[in-house]
Amino acid sequence: MKKLLKSGVKRGIRVIAPVLVSIACVNPSFAQSPAPAAQEPEQAQAQPAPAIKSQKFDDWYYRCTGSEGTEACEVAQVAQVAKDGKPVNVLTLAISAPPTGPGDKADKGKPRLVLTALLPLNVFLPSGLAIKADGKPVAKLAYRNCNETGCWAQLALDAKTAAALKKGASAEGLVRLMNGQDVNIRFSLKGLKPALDELQSIPAK
Repeated sequence: MKKLLKSGVKRGIRVIAPVLVSIACVNPSFAQSPAPAAQEPEQAQAQPAPAIKSQKFDDWYYRCTGSEGTEACEVAQVAQVAKDGKPVNVLTLAISAPPTGPGDKADKGKPRLVLTALLPLNVFLPSGLAIKADGKPVAKLAYRNCNETGCWAQLALDAKTAAALKKGASAEGLVRLMNGQDVNIRFSLKGLKPALDELQSIPAK
């Protein structure tokens, strides 16, 4: 990790949409639990895979799983770098609209947004994850937990922060490692606005 991020992440960004991030966002215990054992063939056949809808908006993906009316949706991007000829995830970002609960307030009928980030282990937890858009600080995420997958950070996005991310072109996540080294992980904001508009077109429940 130290060698990989020595000069910051500047190349090799690849975009995918991991719905697991939105599941972990809604259900924190999911991220802290080991993967279930493989199902027997008969069990796997009896439980068909959930329907998945995916749409690409430049460098972001909009993706939903589940049946209509109970869909879990998110927009997501993963920044990767090449190490020893293989892609390595260094920052996973997903913005989801989890179901509202008692006391939650929607913004003019739009669902609230939650940003979840996943980083590799060996980050300095008290520093959190700071995000800049076009060189300006827009958000600070506190780490929630770490497990064998990595370290998770999360933040409820207010309208001001969401707007700053929507209108930006490029961004970076600022991370401090356990050895005190500061690392900038660059990612793209291109396509985030239409992807979030699509996500927020879902009426708040």
